[in-house]
Amino acid sequence: MWSQSVCEILSRSWISKLGRVRLTWIGHPLTLLALVVLMVNDHVLKAAWPGFVTGKLSDVAGLLVLPPLLDLVLRRPEVSIVVTGIGFTLVKTTAAGAWTASEAWTAVWGPSKVLADPTDLLALPALWAAWWASRRRVPVREAVVLTVVPLAVLGLAASSTLPERLGVAYAAGSDGDRITVYTEVPGADPYLAGRHTTDGRSWTYDPDVGLGKAAATACVRERCHRIVPGRLKVEESTGGSWTTAWEVPEETRDRLSRAHDPSGRTSVESVSVAATERLVVVANGADGVVVRDETGAWRRVPMSALGGRHPAVSLTTPGRHDTFDYTLTAGVLAALLVLVAGSRRAWVGVGAVLVAAGWVLAAWTRDALLVALSVGGLFAAPGVLVLCLAYDRRRIPWKVPLAALAFGITTFGATTTVFASWNIGLLTFYADAVRLATVLFVVLLVLGAVAGHRAGRGHRRTYDPVPK
Repeated sequence: MWSQSVCEILSRSWISKLGRVRLTWIGHPLTLLALVVLMVNDHVLKAAWPGFVTGKLSDVAGLLVLPPLLDLVLRRPEVSIVVTGIGFTLVKTTAAGAWTASEAWTAVWGPSKVLADPTDLLALPALWAAWWASRRRVPVREAVVLTVVPLAVLGLAASSTLPERLGVAYAAGSDGDRITVYTEVPGADPYLAGRHTTDGRSWTYDPDVGLGKAAATACVRERCHRIVPGRLKVEESTGGSWTTAWEVPEETRDRLSRAHDPSGRTSVESVSVAATERLVVVANGADGVVVRDETGAWRRVPMSALGGRHPAVSLTTPGRHDTFDYTLTAGVLAALLVLVAGSRRAWVGVGAVLVAAGWVLAAWTRDALLVALSVGGLFAAPGVLVLCLAYDRRRIPWKVPLAALAFGITTFGATTTVFASWNIGLLTFYADAVRLATVLFVVLLVLGAVAGHRAGRGHRRTYDPVPK
């Protein structure tokens, strides 16, 4: 079959390339040490000791790793070093450079913010060490290079950017007739700020407001207001009994939360309340605030009016979900399981596991195209190679790959339909859609494994050697 021929061609070419030795700069001990320092510093040291030293250490390590990575494409060490130095200088000293870098990294890494900081130029002497390493290349096998490159891309991407998360209103406080809303907007300068208001309509920016403290209850004279944690809900009391003053139904809050952030990581709930004689203001996380003015009417104020970057979301918004990667992953996993069950060969299972691991990692970093391809390919490429080597059309009937394709498409379609049903309102909560999709996925996995096993029944079974 033509697929067997393609696999044989790919297998031979890949094996020959993986064993080839090249003189490379990216395999130099200094580059590998810088890569280790970069990843340890960004994922361990920065969290434990944030500040000037760990910040500049990332810049130094990055300037040692990026030039040899560029040189794999440019093939000119001097040019790679100069391009790195010029680009680093423009990004760290100009608003246009920082904006361009932010947009570029957003395209390949996901929503990101690169900040200009002229003090980072103190790391530029590291380029001399990079030049020194470029003059002392070491022989490294191609397989090692293919292993180091995804790690270098991942380390540089994570180090060079700040995730651009949603802004939130996390506290509210009163001072006389003025109410202050405290906001947290990652990537903004300053990160924490506030807005003052006396009428609930005009907001005065205050970058030096400091940290706010959330209050669950606020009272003016005999009237008190309190939030209901985990809900978009405010209650009031004038004589000891609490009644609902403002509320967004839970099913609507669920859709609001997904509309603001389809990943569901950002909180949309009432977290703090403040009151004056004229106003009541409630901080609602990513949804901004809700204001009760002197007329007694409640009005939502979005984060875009408080320094955030995302606009207002209507209470009638449809369900929003970014689940394509997950439903496609479900389909791929189902197809691989059917293939393994039908072939009943150990090495097909090994290849399927590697492909599945690469696919899941790529889906996990789905907002980061370059990183997804690099990290996913680190596992998926060897997995495809093993599958090609283990594939034998004499022992794997044509019904097996056909059944794998059918169950893969069916699983993808079934799980996608579940989330589409939530989108149009047939399911009340997003969690209901997740549970139903999970049950369908498991059922289809079991049925697929049985179907694959039956499709492969009756064919000759022989000793399954290690593929050569």
